[in-house]
Amino acid sequence: MRVLYVASDQVVPGRTGGSVHVLEVARGLAARGHEVHVVVHRSPGALDVEARDGVRWHRLDWRPSPRMFRFRAREAVARIAAASPPDAVMERYYNFGGEGIAVARARGVPSLLEVNSPAVDHPGSLKAFLDALALVRPLRRYRESLFRQAAAVIAPIVDIVPVEARPKTEIVTWGANVDAFRPALRSAEVRHALGVEEGVILVLFSGSFRPWHGVHVFEAAARLLRERADLYFVLVGGKEAGAGRGYRGRRLGAVAYERMPEIVAAADVGVAPYDTARLRQLRLGFYWSPLKIFEYMASGLPTVTIPRMPLTDIVREGAEALHVREGDPVALARAIERLADDATLRARMGASARARVVERYSWARHCEQIERVLLRITS
Repeated sequence: MRVLYVASDQVVPGRTGGSVHVLEVARGLAARGHEVHVVVHRSPGALDVEARDGVRWHRLDWRPSPRMFRFRAREAVARIAAASPPDAVMERYYNFGGEGIAVARARGVPSLLEVNSPAVDHPGSLKAFLDALALVRPLRRYRESLFRQAAAVIAPIVDIVPVEARPKTEIVTWGANVDAFRPALRSAEVRHALGVEEGVILVLFSGSFRPWHGVHVFEAAARLLRERADLYFVLVGGKEAGAGRGYRGRRLGAVAYERMPEIVAAADVGVAPYDTARLRQLRLGFYWSPLKIFEYMASGLPTVTIPRMPLTDIVREGAEALHVREGDPVALARAIERLADDATLRARMGASARARVVERYSWARHCEQIERVLLRITS
């Protein structure tokens, strides 16, 4: 089928989880034999239209330029749909989006709403408070209309979807590219380039440096272990690169997605020390798909993370991971030491992680689930 995938606020290629997600979904659906057109944001110097990875990429912008005016891309999306009429439209949900859903409705084709962040208000939400001041709650009414118009919805958990739309919602988790991320990429040259001496355990954090991602917990644990010459800590992401701040290791700053497989494969332990108290939206449930954990698993790494669903199901305690109390650098340091001191445990957990992600959490599996929904709503 011909699919129009509207993710207008994302930049592809890019270095964020959203960018990776759009890229892998688009080329995953194309690999399954579908004609895929993707609408993303135009970045400086990028081609407006480009055929790449078996996908037709359409890059556009709007005025005014802030993300909250994304809905103004509707006319451009309508022109793309007119030039290549889709059998279905899939839209990446955003509060101020809806251009894909509107175009699907105007053309009389089914639409699929992809929800990766809350479409309901969390307790204490400032947005909900401001919306209520308008009395008729225009933001809530608008997003609820999007869900009514969509033929189907996909989300990592149902708790972030409006109650009325939950019966037509299918749970779909994110994943990893298990062909790109694999243990066989482990390289002494890459480890040396990162500053890791022979026989030293590389402990990795990758991802964005948002407060609730727990970078502060990771670095605090690294400082507690600074006397151990056999441990080296590497952080990938964030705006700054440089030496470790009071610990043995370094920050690499933002790294292109294409480089990540060899970096992750160079590590011995992957850490995801989420501190959920620092993000109010997570009171609704841990909806954030843990991209870093899936990539650790695909690269054959044991993981240290927090005991919070669905993480406890993705990487099970003692099987693929060690779980530690969130926000506790002492507990994190102890778990890292346990893995550093037991090569057999690391190998067993890493092998189990690789097998589990290939079976359950690959991008191919993710796209297979999306394909089933698309075929159902277009039949």
